[in-house]
Amino acid sequence: MRPTAAALLLATLGLSAQENPGGNRMGIGLSALLPLDTWGSTFDAGFQAGLQIHFNRESRHLGRLRIDYLQANSKGALQTGTGSYWDGSAWVTASQFARSRMEGYSVAYEWLPHLEDHSRSGLFGIFGMGGTLWNETLRPTNSTYGGTYTETEWGFTLSAGVGWRFNPHATVEARVVNSDLVFNRHPNYGSSRSYLTVGTSLRF
Repeated sequence: MRPTAAALLLATLGLSAQENPGGNRMGIGLSALLPLDTWGSTFDAGFQAGLQIHFNRESRHLGRLRIDYLQANSKGALQTGTGSYWDGSAWVTASQFARSRMEGYSVAYEWLPHLEDHSRSGLFGIFGMGGTLWNETLRPTNSTYGGTYTETEWGFTLSAGVGWRFNPHATVEARVVNSDLVFNRHPNYGSSRSYLTVGTSLRF
């Protein structure tokens, strides 16, 4: 019983510190992620999770730094190219397929203007800017060479959305995020990756 009581006490102190401008500024974000556009046609829904550092907590113009990880898997095997093999009598060219896992490591700053004259409750907007490192890990399904390989791309990220703050500690949020790739080496998905996130932000 004592460990439970101690955990509740620490959580209470952390939440109380949030009321103090000099208190803990940390938080976490948890969201479901839905890929959009060309990327969305070949990938299932995924998730996004990360750490947040909040600023200007006593102002209606709240700001935060987000450090997020996101992940989504392909709906099935994707064609990644063609390959040739010897069938015993001649060289044969065949399509190569692989399953994909898309991962993103994102850092962004978001401005959260609240409708009220404070940031303790109510409706607010979300406008963000940052960058994302995209890693796509491909696992061949019919390649004679086997093994996995990763393709890496950088993207400039913009986001916009809305949220509702229940209290200084908890929100629900919906955001549309677009990441324009600096180098487009994967024509299957185009030159950008867009996605929708719906989830919560919890401040300690």
